[in-house]
Amino acid sequence: MMKRRSEAHSRVTSWLAAMESENWVSPGLEPPSGSSSTEDEVDGYIENPSQGTNSSFEEFRSLKFQVRFRNLFTTAPNALRCPLPCFNWADSNEVWTNMLKKELTFQKDCGLFENHPELQPRMRSILLDWLSEVCEVYRLHKETFALAIDFIDRYLSVTKNIPKTQLQLIGISALFVAAKLEEIYPPKLTEFAYVTDSACSESEIIRQEMILVKALKWNLSPMTANAWLGVYLQVANIDHIQDQELGFVFPQYSTHAFIQISRLCDLSLMDVGSLNFRYSVIAASALYHHTNEELVMEVTGYNWADLYPCIKWMAPFARAILDVGQSPIKFFQNINAEDCHNIQTHNVDMALVDRAAVHQAAYKEKEKESPTSLDLSAQLVGLLTPPANKTRPTEEFTDEEPVSS
Repeated sequence: MMKRRSEAHSRVTSWLAAMESENWVSPGLEPPSGSSSTEDEVDGYIENPSQGTNSSFEEFRSLKFQVRFRNLFTTAPNALRCPLPCFNWADSNEVWTNMLKKELTFQKDCGLFENHPELQPRMRSILLDWLSEVCEVYRLHKETFALAIDFIDRYLSVTKNIPKTQLQLIGISALFVAAKLEEIYPPKLTEFAYVTDSACSESEIIRQEMILVKALKWNLSPMTANAWLGVYLQVANIDHIQDQELGFVFPQYSTHAFIQISRLCDLSLMDVGSLNFRYSVIAASALYHHTNEELVMEVTGYNWADLYPCIKWMAPFARAILDVGQSPIKFFQNINAEDCHNIQTHNVDMALVDRAAVHQAAYKEKEKESPTSLDLSAQLVGLLTPPANKTRPTEEFTDEEPVSS
């Protein structure tokens, strides 16, 4: 435990240095306790229903991208084809419909920073980078991290004028709530306060927790990008599941593929541009960049017109990951090997975010020169089948040795 606390302290020190470089927090500055942070500013959800008409895949393809994509042929979110197999424990179509309804219920505002003059998109990226480190230190699951991201974004979507000094408090409080929902043995409140290097007290986290869940109207169970990815990989591997009815409940897919694709999802979610897309679309686009178009259309229920904008936007992030190579599987002491792929690791950092930003600028310049020249074919290798070489690189970490970033 002392080793973990030492790791957490060193990590928060580096995070505070990054925040200071962005000129948006001081290590010795306590979060404000003014009346503005306690006021209920929730007027309801921000509804952004997608609009558009259906069209066949061939009709859209015939355009050959000679005109700028304007979302004319997308499928309505509630009209997506159900790719799930038949279940004997539930109606698969009803399960799929409920999953889609959640995406329409848990809305985010892509222009949320307009309501917070003191906040900038890069501040959000730095916060998520730090939260990812905290998750690895305390062995929290990927779903916990994904829930925290969702809570932060939705909270900022329904509030206004959040001071920049309060952003860390919001982030750690969101992770605190997510951990209590997802983890069997979540870290204690004292650990969450400690990891902020005393910038946030226990009482402030408890107070912010209540403000957060009230602002979200206690709607705390979204379908995250991580959850969608698990469903897609399960459907893609359905032919290899012996009991397709009951076996679908238990994850049966390549953990190596899951780690690599979820890494692309994490990198994409750190960019504010991800707020323009639903989680199911982000997960499907990440799957496309690792596999192929045919498989993605089959397992997601989307057509090319639905995914093209996100695939195009995600291309620089896929290229950045391709530059640095695949992420090795990490094993942790006291955690079952079959569950290690579900642990959130710090395999995406601000250096990778900056690398993706460079590729984004290059892609924009290339598109200006020739709008139809961008190659949106899958940029990474197919990973649905684990590598044949059983000696693939792995890393093992114990409580006696520090976690490597």
